[in-house]
Amino acid sequence: MQSNQRRSRIAIVLIALLTVGLAAGGWWSRRAPESHAAAAERPAEAVESPNMTAAQAPATGGPAAELLRARRPNTVPRVSTFTRSYDPPPGRAVDVVAALQPRAEAGDNDAAFYLFVKVEGCRYALYHGGSGSGTRAAPVAGDDLEAQLIARTPPQCHGLTLDQYRNNVRWLEQAADSGIAMAQLSYARNAEAVIGNSSQMLSDPEKVIAYRRKAMHYMQQAAAGGSIEGLMSLGDAYHYGVITRRDPIRAYAYYYAKDLAAPSAYGQKRLQAYADLLNSTQLATATQQGRDIYDACCKP
Repeated sequence: MQSNQRRSRIAIVLIALLTVGLAAGGWWSRRAPESHAAAAERPAEAVESPNMTAAQAPATGGPAAELLRARRPNTVPRVSTFTRSYDPPPGRAVDVVAALQPRAEAGDNDAAFYLFVKVEGCRYALYHGGSGSGTRAAPVAGDDLEAQLIARTPPQCHGLTLDQYRNNVRWLEQAADSGIAMAQLSYARNAEAVIGNSSQMLSDPEKVIAYRRKAMHYMQQAAAGGSIEGLMSLGDAYHYGVITRRDPIRAYAYYYAKDLAAPSAYGQKRLQAYADLLNSTQLATATQQGRDIYDACCKP
């Protein structure tokens, strides 16, 4: 009985993760007004934060200490928001892959991320098609595989092989491992691109567990470097409880730190909504955690 209940809980988590992946585009667009507002309401020049060490973090640990442990070596944190769009390179996907893959293999991490973005657009079309068409089953290898790929994708995607689709996540991970914040947050926001559809998630729960752990690490690393989007992503992660456990105190703390670094009317509304979920003792704890996070990532 307990085993069946455990499997049911795992299934619910996996389906929720799929929802996060499919909603990735909406998540990006929902953040756009906040990011632009933050950029408009602070100086154009990035502000260096002190190089706070783990030894200077609160003795009790907590989210600030986690950020410091996640920070990449020799990183000088700077308050930042995305200034590059990383739009898919124009042209046929096979031509883009031919041009960028040698550069990515040689260690060009920007090329690796552009490569991922280009092929990911085709992967989404392959499995989801046009707007409102719903999720499609994965193509089945066989004599007509190329015909299946052509039938399911727009002309600019024709010529990509199934292996190129399957191996595309390696380029995302290369870019994320190099410290490109947008790649790190793309990994965390698009579970489907990393671990597959709901059936694939259900068939490999260990892979889902590994994904959640790595996604949290990437978000923490982005935030530790001063990324405003990284702070917001962690706040949302703890609020919704999909990538990690739900924790209303930490959700408030990350948005509090974000609003100290980049104040905005939108941020104040979100803070108030999160504050309404806390009692006075919890709010005091969350506020202190938020100050500690700000000191660790963003304080000038």
